[in-house]
Amino acid sequence: MVRTSRQLSIQTRRDAWVEINLAAIEANVVAFRQFLPSSVSIMAILKADAYGHGAAMITPVLEASGVSMVGVAALDEALQLRDAGITLPILVIGAVPDWAVEVAAEKDIQLTVFSQRHLEILRNTHKRWKVHIKVDTGMHRIGVPHPEAVDFIEACYREPNLQVEGIFTHFACAEDPEKTRLQVSRFEAVLKALTDKGLPLPRYIHAANSAATELSSEVDSLYSMVRVGYGLFGYHKGYGDSHGLHLKPVLSLKARIMHLHHAAAGEGVSYGHHYQVTTDTLHIATLPLGYADGIPRVLSGRLTGLLHGKVIPQIGAITMDQVMFDVSNVPEASVGDTVTLLGEDNQHPEVGGITLNNWAALSQDFPTPLIPYELMCGLRVRLPKTYTHH
Repeated sequence: MVRTSRQLSIQTRRDAWVEINLAAIEANVVAFRQFLPSSVSIMAILKADAYGHGAAMITPVLEASGVSMVGVAALDEALQLRDAGITLPILVIGAVPDWAVEVAAEKDIQLTVFSQRHLEILRNTHKRWKVHIKVDTGMHRIGVPHPEAVDFIEACYREPNLQVEGIFTHFACAEDPEKTRLQVSRFEAVLKALTDKGLPLPRYIHAANSAATELSSEVDSLYSMVRVGYGLFGYHKGYGDSHGLHLKPVLSLKARIMHLHHAAAGEGVSYGHHYQVTTDTLHIATLPLGYADGIPRVLSGRLTGLLHGKVIPQIGAITMDQVMFDVSNVPEASVGDTVTLLGEDNQHPEVGGITLNNWAALSQDFPTPLIPYELMCGLRVRLPKTYTHH
């Protein structure tokens, strides 16, 4: 079977795949749009190929649903969207290498600036640049330090080849109101100093990511735009529903059984034989995906799947390309049957679904627990994607 994306023809000759529900993306954008004041625009953060969802494929859906701008982490990601025919405004929210900035103006890609070096580089190119100025109010990653921000922004305004489209900052602890208020106060001081000097503020002032957007009733930080990434794909940190923001997970992970076999009591399963068969006979299903596809090996023996309306446990060490499940409680299991590892069993929705939050919860006893963000991004490496609308 051949499915065509906006980028290239994809040969889906694997019995394991990621399924993206475009209707859920639409619903999530609408949920944010209804949650936000009409004066606040949405920038969709599509870094890491839209967190593994396929940036070029979903951007037209986002635009049609009410997104005003796209944010990416690297210039390559922006260029891929332009090459795919995406015309929405694009901002590279990360740092761009000095030697790579020329192409940004040619492709109408907006850049983030935060140092005098950036001004010197852009000044010497003799092109017209659209930029957003990043102010570091406490994240300590990139950005012009907030005590120096007013002078830097003034210098940007004086550059004839710079068109300042936005000023922004990033919250380090959006779920911590006290720390976020401190960052907001620093950002507000910069904005007030600019207006006190009679300098105009740009069209876009933005600070809130998905989490801060959901907490906006507690923190006055929406300004004229919010940057929503993780939330577009149906996930929040648990407080969204309590604030009336109801999101739908977009991504499912499925695979077909490629082999069925039995193991007797006393036998071991997979590398290291860490799993030992304790029943008289164990019925094992092997699926054609593994940790190279983004299933964390550290969750070996902790995951479950859905098959014919029943929950089946994953057994043995997760290997690079294959994973085993105990299907002893599903006697009708056959080669070719679909196992759902993430999402709902469409034929048996009453069983409920498995989410990346469930996967992350399985690691809470680890020294550094997994988070849904990294799990979501990990599924983008080599699994083919199919797109549905239901």
